[in-house]
Amino acid sequence: MKKKSHKAKKLVRAMLLLLLVITTNLVAQPATPIKGESFLLNGVYYSNIDIEFVFNDEYLEALNSGLVFDIDLDFLVVNVRKRRLNREIGKLSQKYTLKYNAFTQRYTIFNVNTGREASRSSVGSALQYLGSIRNLPTIDDSLINIDQNYQVYLQVSTRAQGVPSWIKTLTFWRDNLDFVTEWIQWPLYD
Repeated sequence: MKKKSHKAKKLVRAMLLLLLVITTNLVAQPATPIKGESFLLNGVYYSNIDIEFVFNDEYLEALNSGLVFDIDLDFLVVNVRKRRLNREIGKLSQKYTLKYNAFTQRYTIFNVNTGREASRSSVGSALQYLGSIRNLPTIDDSLINIDQNYQVYLQVSTRAQGVPSWIKTLTFWRDNLDFVTEWIQWPLYD
């Protein structure tokens, strides 16, 4: 009888551990694309994107101890066609870096594409700034046929710079500081 209850306890512990690992991975998503929309202005389609960035304690500890995070927004503009394969019309990557300066106690967001830099006093305001992308040129109107259906796809990835691959290999069971979201999509125009 004791052996059965001991086995049951082990099984319950293993299930709880598995549940803890699964929920930790679900909660530990540093980026979640919320919404995207596009509009035409002067012959160019622009996009407005809202992304929710939430860094858990592990991400915050890494950031505040000097690790720099790369944040990539990868866009695809796709011609969605009936009875034929979809056709990719354009690709766009918007790249940012996020780092903390311990001396000034400020968070710096650097837009790699434009060279612009923004500084914020708290990690919350830095992540909010990163999550509100406005008027991003997405594709030229001359590449679009107004009679066809186009979708814009977005995938967000975060990567910690400077973490050697051997450390990532040794810590494979822990939350990785690299993350890629699922693709979200929205129509290029209504």
